[in-house]
Amino acid sequence: MYTREQLFERINPPVIPDTGDFTGFLKSWRIDPIYEDDENNEYYDEMAISKLKHALKLKEQGKNDEEISSIVNNGIINPINAPSVRNTRVKTENTPNGRNELNNVTIDVTSQTLSLLAESIAQKITGEITEKIKNSDIFEPVMDSAKVKRDNEILSKQVGQLLEENKKLIARNNMLQKENAKFRHLVGHLYVKQQ
Repeated sequence: MYTREQLFERINPPVIPDTGDFTGFLKSWRIDPIYEDDENNEYYDEMAISKLKHALKLKEQGKNDEEISSIVNNGIINPINAPSVRNTRVKTENTPNGRNELNNVTIDVTSQTLSLLAESIAQKITGEITEKIKNSDIFEPVMDSAKVKRDNEILSKQVGQLLEENKKLIARNNMLQKENAKFRHLVGHLYVKQQ
């Protein structure tokens, strides 16, 4: 998770000169934090970074804030309630061995927050899988085997045609030998047909 300042440093957008304008863009583009603590420090995740990068590209293309917000949020703009932390006073107890242990910190998580987290995780996993597929040669053997299979089919047809022609030639040769056996040689080039 990143604070707003860390998010600004990580993105380092050329079109936004300072963090004040950056905060305004985050609000107008509806890129909401996933967590806000009691001191009003907002925290953003990888999905916010992805949305922000996409929004900045759209801004460079000349889109207005309303269009950017609609595109980045997939046309759905719902108010997102950040999870709130209850019982932020940490209760410590001394254990017999002298260590302090933390007890009972509760986080109120809404269904929108869970949905946002699930979408963020799914986007990250999809991105990693896409990169692995792009960088690997998974499909080359399949494409090569398809070419080999097609070549084998063509060769098989050609061999079948050659076998058919060979059968015809054998039958023609047998017929000619039978015809030739009916003639008897007399002298030189003179042959007589036997009955």
